[in-house]
Amino acid sequence: MNIYRQEFYWRIGLLIFALFIVIASLIYNNQLANKLSQEERKKVEMIGTVYSKIIQANENTDLSFEFAFIQNNTTVPLIITDQQGNVLREFTRNLDEKKIEDDAYLVKELRSMKKAYEPVTIALDSNTHQYLYYKDSELLSQLRIYPYVQLGIITLFLVVTYFAFMSAKRAEQNQVWVGMARETAHQIGTPLSSLSAWTDVLAESDERGTRDIAAEISNDVSRLELIAERFSKIGSKPKMEITLLNTSLLKTFRYMERRAPQKVRMTNNLTQISDIQVPASAPLLDWVLENLLKNALDAMESGEGSISVTLSETDQHAVIDVKDSGKGISKSEFERVFKPGYSSKKRGWGLGLSLSKRIIEEYHDGKIFVHQSALGKGTSFRILLPKQVSA
Repeated sequence: MNIYRQEFYWRIGLLIFALFIVIASLIYNNQLANKLSQEERKKVEMIGTVYSKIIQANENTDLSFEFAFIQNNTTVPLIITDQQGNVLREFTRNLDEKKIEDDAYLVKELRSMKKAYEPVTIALDSNTHQYLYYKDSELLSQLRIYPYVQLGIITLFLVVTYFAFMSAKRAEQNQVWVGMARETAHQIGTPLSSLSAWTDVLAESDERGTRDIAAEISNDVSRLELIAERFSKIGSKPKMEITLLNTSLLKTFRYMERRAPQKVRMTNNLTQISDIQVPASAPLLDWVLENLLKNALDAMESGEGSISVTLSETDQHAVIDVKDSGKGISKSEFERVFKPGYSSKKRGWGLGLSLSKRIIEEYHDGKIFVHQSALGKGTSFRILLPKQVSA
């Protein structure tokens, strides 16, 4: 299984686990809030009973306990109205004392309480009633919003942690890339020196066949030297030179064309358009095209099809399109194909497109992306390279 598909499943699993924790926390918190709400309702109903007793009491009744009970309510905001809905200011509790004389403030608070809960009816006699309105205490209000505050803090923490982790991961990957590239260049260098020496020996032979073999070996040694040069440039800023794209791309195209299956038709327009110049590292740019052409050939599962390389330009960019008639890429994979380790093949490290993206975007300040693709119909990769700025 592709490592990025495994990573995707891990992320989904962690997301589901996080959602489970959040939902469980919300349910538990909601249960606590409901219990506290029920307790406050009972408290308000008792306060209503006490108010009713106070209002109906005569002058000789001892109401010290009732008044003490009401005074002890320092949390639940209360408003009592008469039957006509007029607010009885002397019976309001736990509201802003500075605004208690403001009718607009009381109307606003009363409207809020009416939306919150059904009032408690205070019966004065069989025909006269008053109504006790209330809303959540500050503690209950905080308890209701606490899970969302907690969720926000956790989300912020996870986001910061994620970006910090990804930054550290990218830094580590960069070190791995550089180390791998330089070690590869170093390892290739040793057999190259030996091959070069043996090529010189064979070239001095008088036999024609031996000289032909030496020439072919020399060609492959040159190719190995180019590969070593490419890897040696990874990890350091390459030297940019004004490069004639038509010539540079055509050389790589013809090299790959000679090695492609006969049933694969390869075409280009590199000799048919005006010369286009860009500041570039030609060896690295050739490497990118080689990777794209290799991927295009690998996409021909039947061993036949067509590949085209076209070069064009806009006012600001040179545009390189590499199109094949292979198996195509699903839209969900457009970004993932450039990640290190991604590969649709059973063999290979899945580094070609990742290296290509690094070369184009980090070294050449360009863009490389999947321009078009459809499963079973083929894929088109596009490269945008900034053109030389005129003095």
